[in-house]
Amino acid sequence: MAVVRILGIDPGTQVVGYGCLEVTVGAARVAEDGAPLAMRGSNVVRVGAAGEGGVRLVDAGVLRLGGRSVDLCDRLVRLCDRFAELLRELRPSEVAIEEAFFGKSVQAALRIGEARGVVLAQAKKSGLDVFQYAPARVKRTVTGHGAARKESVASMLGQLLPAGALAAVGELPADATDAVAVAWTRLEERRSPLAAHRRAHGPG
Repeated sequence: MAVVRILGIDPGTQVVGYGCLEVTVGAARVAEDGAPLAMRGSNVVRVGAAGEGGVRLVDAGVLRLGGRSVDLCDRLVRLCDRFAELLRELRPSEVAIEEAFFGKSVQAALRIGEARGVVLAQAKKSGLDVFQYAPARVKRTVTGHGAARKESVASMLGQLLPAGALAAVGELPADATDAVAVAWTRLEERRSPLAAHRRAHGPG
C-alpha cells in the first residue's frame, strides 16, 4: 500500500512543462506536510481531491527559463536549479519525460535534447527512476490516436482526470498539458498487467 507520485516533464530550453499525478496503490494514504509550493508565480494549477481510482492532479504548470536573448547555458543552469527545487517540493516517486521529436527540425530536437539531459541527470542524481516516451505514444495512450492534436490531448485529459480537475486542465498552458499527458502515460503503464508482472518478478 503506497501513494505514488509521477512527475511528467515536457522539456524545452525556454519553457518546460510539468505535471504531477498521484495515484493510491491500495487503501492507505500518506499525509502531506502542507508545505507551500511557492516557486511558481503563474501558470500553475493545483487540484486537491482524488477521483475514482485514487488519481489526482497534484500540481501542474511551466518553468519559464527565458527567451532566446538569454544565453542557452544560462537557461540550462536555470533549468537545473528550478527542476531540482521542483523535485524537492513535489517529492515524486518517479519521473516521466517526453523524448525529443525530429518532426520540426534537427536543430530544435538538439536543443530539446540538451534540456532533456539536464532533467535526466538531475532526476538520477536525486535517486529517481526515469521513464521516457515518444510523443506519438503519449498521444496514443491519452486519446487512442498517435497523431492527435494538442487540443484533443487536453480535452481527453479533462475527461480522464477527476471531475475537479476538468476546469483546471483547460487553464493550463499547452506545455503543462503535454507534461500531464506524459505522466498519464506512465500511470497507464504502471496499471498494465505486464508492468505489474515485471515489478513482482523482474524483467524477462
